[in-house]
Amino acid sequence: MKSIILFFLLVFNLSVFSQSRFYKQYWVEYEGRINNNKQQGERTRVNDRGMSTVKIWYNRFESQVNGLALLHIPDTTLQIERSEMVFEMWGGHPKTENKRFSINGSKYYPLPSENTQTGHCEYRYPIVPVDFHDLVSGFNAIQFLCDKGETFWGHFILEQIGINVFLKSDAPELIKSGLPEFNAIPVIQNKVLSDSVVVGLNYPLQFADKIESVHFFAFYLGYNESGAEADEQWHGYLKDRKYKGHIGTVAKAPYQIKWNTCMIPDQGKPMAIKALIQFKNGMFYQSDILTGLTFPHSRPTVQLYHCVELPCPFWSRNNQLRKALIELPADLSNVESVELHVRNWDGGEGNIKEPFKLNGVPYKITAGNAPHDLVYTINKVNPKNLKPGMNEIQLISDTGHHGIELCLPGPCLIVKYSK
Repeated sequence: MKSIILFFLLVFNLSVFSQSRFYKQYWVEYEGRINNNKQQGERTRVNDRGMSTVKIWYNRFESQVNGLALLHIPDTTLQIERSEMVFEMWGGHPKTENKRFSINGSKYYPLPSENTQTGHCEYRYPIVPVDFHDLVSGFNAIQFLCDKGETFWGHFILEQIGINVFLKSDAPELIKSGLPEFNAIPVIQNKVLSDSVVVGLNYPLQFADKIESVHFFAFYLGYNESGAEADEQWHGYLKDRKYKGHIGTVAKAPYQIKWNTCMIPDQGKPMAIKALIQFKNGMFYQSDILTGLTFPHSRPTVQLYHCVELPCPFWSRNNQLRKALIELPADLSNVESVELHVRNWDGGEGNIKEPFKLNGVPYKITAGNAPHDLVYTINKVNPKNLKPGMNEIQLISDTGHHGIELCLPGPCLIVKYSK
């Protein structure tokens, strides 16, 4: 069933391109007075209704936030063909349920809630298609809500809130830009990929002076750095409004970049590449998709290993030791290189010097200053520190507040074996 869903996900990306490929992007500029939050350096917070009247929490500033954000769209809505909301979201307190939002008092749109609802820690970058008829030219009121569920306090955070508005083919702004005839597709020398691939862009050269940058993305099975539902996905996401986890971004012609594929796991189906062209006038263009990419049969084996036992939530504070297990094959004699991938919502390790260990060996996964933000780390692991069978992960923090929250998909190992 999962493979069928992923097939339609790729087909959906292809079918979308029969519609408008040009869009403009706008972001919420956070204002504390809108979210009823006077604290400095804040972002849009959301509570379950009723938290503002709970006596034990009343004096916490978070209890009085209203889940409201204002998103300004300067364009006329008559130019819009379709639209999608773009989020950077801390999933919130484990067991928080039914995260959702409405636009200008319209219907509710669901936000991913299933993992938090079951008790896991998560941090995601969801993109939610929305009905452009709900939008207005000017300020749009985005109201976020959630339910308490089985937790002590239903709560989550939107670090970033944006919208992509796709323009009609006859939109005056698009016509005026001179871009309607623009087209592009990524190019590579060989669809059978080596460990280092030069990815370029085929596009009409007369548009070169209009391009600000090109972002390249690949569809393959790999570590789920975005926290989405599947390891097989279009890899790349917007963190602090900048693309991360993708092939890369190039801001200079001829718009070529080297793609290191040596630690991408073995694939069960062909991979693909697409590009997002960002123009100097603020518009974006989604390219055609280059499909049919494979690895050679002679390539060394590369495997992705998830935790077979994972605490729920995988969260340590107040000196609570948490453990997880990753199972590896019985024969590790031909292991060549290893990467340890960890996504951590970093509330701080407190006074603990070595908060994270794999088989007793410490690895740095925190920022060291408790930023209360996602920290994604890739550590090199000495193959000698791995064990056949079960490999134990230990996590500990002595802070009394958030501590260290390891977000889904949890710690993973990518192991490359010699030929």
